[in-house]
Amino acid sequence: MQIENEFTLLLTASVDPKGMIGLTQADPREREATYAHCLRFYLQNHPRIRRIIFAENSNWPMDRFHEVASANNPHKKDIEILSFDANDYPRQLGKSYGELLLMKSAIAAGRLARSSKYIGKMTGRNLLLNLTQLLERVPREFDLFCDIRDHNFYQLLRMPDCGHHCDSRFFVFTQNFFERHFLPIYGSEAFAAGYPIESILFDLVKNCEKNEAVIKRFAIEPEYAGAAGHFIKNRAKDYSSTSEVLKRRIRSCSRRVTPWLHI
Repeated sequence: MQIENEFTLLLTASVDPKGMIGLTQADPREREATYAHCLRFYLQNHPRIRRIIFAENSNWPMDRFHEVASANNPHKKDIEILSFDANDYPRQLGKSYGELLLMKSAIAAGRLARSSKYIGKMTGRNLLLNLTQLLERVPREFDLFCDIRDHNFYQLLRMPDCGHHCDSRFFVFTQNFFERHFLPIYGSEAFAAGYPIESILFDLVKNCEKNEAVIKRFAIEPEYAGAAGHFIKNRAKDYSSTSEVLKRRIRSCSRRVTPWLHI
């Protein structure tokens, strides 16, 4: 794909969680610092990513992010900073509900989104270290580019984890695909019930893969850094920890040796 000319990176943010429970980082000032750090990373690195939308959903003042964009843009990327007052929905619907709402608002309002063929949604609290390499390894034109887990190992091992979901940290879609398949999600029962975005995306892949150009597995293992937004077994998951790096190495080997095995 033509990264420079066709692609916009959409960073999603929620600085003030407004009472959302179960978060690894709940203080708005700490969250603001994390988002600012990540925005700085994407501005200073991945020079082929020329367009960035930073979209926030809690109506938090954007002064710090404008300062980051002004002082940390050596590659002169085109950046758009958007803020919405859209984080007062019932808390039981969960943070996935808010992220889907934010995606819809940012794509509808964003100048850069309207002029892009491909939009890559990235969780704004995390770093994707090999983002450029992932996009360079896309084998063909697509409507949806994502990374799913689709196996029964957890069930066989009697573990409570789910082996059937789509990674929601980073995925890419075309404008046309969003209009045809994402927009109907907002009127669906799954959306109204606050289903996790990982499950909604997985169902979307399964429903569309026969009739749409869906790439459901990255060619190389994504290298994430940062912390998960929720607790895993009463602890905050650190994507740079030894255990997480080891899991990535195993999955990286699997992508080369058994690419059909979506673990």
